[in-house]
Amino acid sequence: MKTDLPPVKPGWTLKTMAVGLFAALLTALPAKAETVGDNPGGQIISFALHVAELRAADEQVSFEGACDSACTLYLSLPVEQLCVSPRASFGFHLPYGVGGRQNAAAANYLISQYPDWVRQWIEEHGGLSHTIVRMEADEVAKHLPLCGVLANSQRPAAGYGKFHAS
Repeated sequence: MKTDLPPVKPGWTLKTMAVGLFAALLTALPAKAETVGDNPGGQIISFALHVAELRAADEQVSFEGACDSACTLYLSLPVEQLCVSPRASFGFHLPYGVGGRQNAAAANYLISQYPDWVRQWIEEHGGLSHTIVRMEADEVAKHLPLCGVLANSQRPAAGYGKFHAS
């Protein structure tokens, strides 16, 4: 059988596959992304404003380490904007530092912003207190997709918190 195709040069196919894989990886990564890791938190208002900006920009956020205190407000973003690595964890506690009435208002605000699965987890662990209660990545991964190239195909099933292919 005669073909008019030029002979394949050794290594050319491998190079083509490598270029194709690299291009696929680039398109799988979000154009803008924020990585959160080893963040001790801070002022709730600062985090609330930043989270609102991320929501409006539809910017992706990946959790790569500890996210404590006000940092946990990132969890109020839509699931589609979030992913979690095995190193991620979240520390929850009662707000403090400004006065009883303001701290209570801040605690109510935090709780109101969290998704149901976070509120339920906090309640199951005794509610917010002056001691940090830590949610580890294995618990979070029941509700958020894992970070990485395949994260785009993993989404929690509606209402169940389990992964399924989209």
